[in-house]
Amino acid sequence: MRLILLLLPIFLISDNSTTRDSFLSDIEYGKMLYNNPRGIPCSKCHGKRGKGGHKIAKYYDKYGNPKLLKGSNITKYSLKELKDSLSNRFKNRQNHRIVRHRIMPIYYLTDEEIRAIYLYLKGNKK
Repeated sequence: MRLILLLLPIFLISDNSTTRDSFLSDIEYGKMLYNNPRGIPCSKCHGKRGKGGHKIAKYYDKYGNPKLLKGSNITKYSLKELKDSLSNRFKNRQNHRIVRHRIMPIYYLTDEEIRAIYLYLKGNKK
């Protein structure tokens, strides 16, 4: 019995079923992924609630003027925009391709994981 209880978390993690079949809600799963995806947390740049504005780096332009690189607000992204941005297919309002985020890490998230993060951001509007 003890062995079954020890292996149960491994089985739940490796299961490919949707989060609706698990003990976590989609929003809780999204929060978990947002704060610990695979590497650098989304919250590091986009803030606790995805509203951005966090200083990522200070740099100087070619004229020596100081500049701040800040995380963007991702709370208004549609699910498609969030998926596109995370997979380097993001387009601006005029439907022109934007160059890959130069500092945005690539996380290789599944559609289900991106959807969970999206639901977390939409449900986290405090």
